[in-house]
Amino acid sequence: MSLLWRNQMQVFLAPDRVNLTGTARGIRPVQQFSQSGVCVRENDSRQWKASLQLLEQMLKQVDDSFRRSGELYITLSNHFVRYGVIAPQPSLANPDELIAYAGFQMREIYGERIDEWELSLSTWDPYSGALCAAIARDLQSELESLANRCGTRLAGIEPYLAAALDHWAKQLTARLMWFVLVETGRFCLVVLSEGVWRCARNQRVVQNLQEELLTALEQESIILSPDQSVERVYVFAPESTRRLPMHALRWQFVHLSDEKYLAPSYFPRQQK
Repeated sequence: MSLLWRNQMQVFLAPDRVNLTGTARGIRPVQQFSQSGVCVRENDSRQWKASLQLLEQMLKQVDDSFRRSGELYITLSNHFVRYGVIAPQPSLANPDELIAYAGFQMREIYGERIDEWELSLSTWDPYSGALCAAIARDLQSELESLANRCGTRLAGIEPYLAAALDHWAKQLTARLMWFVLVETGRFCLVVLSEGVWRCARNQRVVQNLQEELLTALEQESIILSPDQSVERVYVFAPESTRRLPMHALRWQFVHLSDEKYLAPSYFPRQQK
């Protein structure tokens, strides 16, 4: 079977839930199923354990022929990912130097913890830098083992932030682009200035999303936009039942809707 015609299973993996959709590939791809499951969030450092157990149960319920002729794509909740901005560096000569440089930059942010992480980079431009994402090496290994046990091929692992930025790329056109991705219990804030990565913040919500997001915006603006001009902030919060205020001092919030650009069906959504 041509790889272009392989069935696809798309997963969104979060600490407390799993979304799974299956699409039969062909001249006209057709979604065959879509299901969601919830689980109890683990308190230990391996907070993905319950989610992986649930995902394996869900995959084994999929028709055997569909599963074995398919590819598995995992989108990871930002609860499982750490991010860092890799500064522009025109002198880098080859991919090995780039990876070493990214590792050095991430170590400056996170310390020795990166020795247990797998790093990946967005498209690199020596004059605009890149966004680096890190996940636990144990998590990647367990996802690979799960795919083997289920008789399917693990074709890709992608952070939710990267998937959301790709989905909304055509809408994010501001010179100084502020983008916020909100999911249950966490938000990510990234800023690009004329295409150059300036900020990547992945923050747990402790008590109040609105207050904590405004604080994060103010802290980042001290360096990135000190002239106090009104800034547009693009917000994608598909699970939220409440909208952030359209104006808050210097911030104008633009809520991205998937009505025009339909978000992938495996993305998290507001619970009915």
